[in-house]
Amino acid sequence: MPVMKITRQGLCSIAVLTAVLWGCIIAERLTVYGARANAYHALDKIHALQLRRQVIPVAAPAFRPNSRLPVIG
Repeated sequence: MPVMKITRQGLCSIAVLTAVLWGCIIAERLTVYGARANAYHALDKIHALQLRRQVIPVAAPAFRPNSRLPVIG
């Protein structure tokens, strides 16, 4: 003689909640996978931009008279 009995409604609710739980776990893993892929892609782009950067020497600054000198007189 069973002390407790699981009804059909209880069994269906357990099945639905288990499916929802697995759905959340799969969605979370897909989200983390996508975030990691985006992070690796961004790091690869940053690395490629740093390698492509070339140092271009600049000329010495030309003398420019200061036009803000006070006028005496």
